[in-house]
Amino acid sequence: MSFVIGIMVFVVSLILINQYLFGYWKRRNFAYAEPTFLIGNIAKLLSMEVTFNAFMADLYKKHKDKKYFGIYFSYRPTLVVNDPEIIQQIIIKELQSFHDRPMPINEENDPIAQNLFFLKGKKWRDLRVKLTPLFTSNKLKNMFPILNECGKVLHTFIDGNLRKGNKVLEFKDLLSRLTTNNIALVAFGVESDCINDRENYFRKIGTSIFTGSIKRAFLNFMSILLPNIMTKLKLKFATKELEDFFISLVTETIEYREKNNIVRNDFMQLMIQLKNQGFLTADKEGTKIEKGNEKITKLTLDDVVGQTFVFFAAGFETSSSTMTFTLYELCKNREIMRKVQEEIDSKMNGENEFTYEMINDMKYLDCCIDETLRKYPFVAIFRLTTKDFKIHGSDNIVEAGTPVHIPVLGIQRDPDIYENPLEYRPERFLYSPNGNGKVKGLFYLPFGDGPRSCIGARMGKLQVKLGLAVILSRYNLEFNDKSLYNGEIEFDPIPITLSMKKNLELLVTARN
Repeated sequence: MSFVIGIMVFVVSLILINQYLFGYWKRRNFAYAEPTFLIGNIAKLLSMEVTFNAFMADLYKKHKDKKYFGIYFSYRPTLVVNDPEIIQQIIIKELQSFHDRPMPINEENDPIAQNLFFLKGKKWRDLRVKLTPLFTSNKLKNMFPILNECGKVLHTFIDGNLRKGNKVLEFKDLLSRLTTNNIALVAFGVESDCINDRENYFRKIGTSIFTGSIKRAFLNFMSILLPNIMTKLKLKFATKELEDFFISLVTETIEYREKNNIVRNDFMQLMIQLKNQGFLTADKEGTKIEKGNEKITKLTLDDVVGQTFVFFAAGFETSSSTMTFTLYELCKNREIMRKVQEEIDSKMNGENEFTYEMINDMKYLDCCIDETLRKYPFVAIFRLTTKDFKIHGSDNIVEAGTPVHIPVLGIQRDPDIYENPLEYRPERFLYSPNGNGKVKGLFYLPFGDGPRSCIGARMGKLQVKLGLAVILSRYNLEFNDKSLYNGEIEFDPIPITLSMKKNLELLVTARN
């Protein structure tokens, strides 16, 4: 009898606790999505039916009539914001209330997480100021020859396959190997030859960061659902192998260069400047950050490890996915591919080698990449409310500690914002860098906006443009599987970034 009573007490207590925790948004007079018992609004995520981006887009579609609404990541109340004016408040105007991301970091024992993406508060602001001059036009121009050499390796690889009669190539993996090769050279000065060597250790390390595994999916969920527990248990973002690899690589690279007086026009050299002097040597676009201040702080070795890791991780995965999605759309839309090739041909004007200025001047290719990033943005935008915030034009107050999500995929595929959003139309961006004249930048956020936007966006776009130009200047592409002409891409539900689930096999022929 006492056992039965105990069970009843437990069940009633569970129901009451559930009702209280899931009553948070109702008590605060917010509109909200109705939660499911115990799991909140994340059933599809837990079952791995959809990607995180698609999950947020579905919520946006169901609640797009609301400027903002509450959801529950399990028992964690989270605010979703649809309205462009409130989005602007969060990521630009009221940044002091939303300058952090909700993912946890352990500053004492996780050097990999000591990077611009994860850092919070003053440490993030100070580091952002130091790193902003990393990607000026002059510095990108200095790095361009390195990327150009990787492009030559790519077309040599494709030519070699064509000579052997291998006319069908899998581009999802090939482009990932290209960008891994790029970042290894630009970041560390290491010639990894990932394009020719699938088993290269750099490639394996890169793949391990984003590989769709149950463990990776679990850590992604834990960082969102239970960040405090992750911190208390000292769970790290990266594996021990990944951490050891980057610490060793950064340490050995710095020691070798300083011992042998080696200076290169790459990312690592800029990191060495920040480690040794606390600011970057001036170029035509920038000044020495903090020069003249009484106290100039220098980067620690852990700081350098963290920045090189995030540069590597973000630099190869997002760029390769953007190129893959773009080639998919160009193969699906042959007339657009023809226009891109005509532009590339006209800019090359008979030359055999690309220049920085040549790539920079390919405006229609720019539009294609912008349209790809509209249709396939990498991630949703996450922010953490760092102090209570009253939403303008309402009586609602967002409490400090509340995560805020901006459903970028949903916004950028909204037919009320972009006409026929599933159609691939580069012309949307032909006359405005932020979408068509009506929508402005607040409905186009693939890199975020404001001070916490992606600092490496220009670098990423440069290697995407060059990679596509190398391929399309020399080869015609079409689907090997004709069924790809119909329907939409299926996304991999495990990575937190938007990624194509299946391979992209294309039939390659040399252009005359």
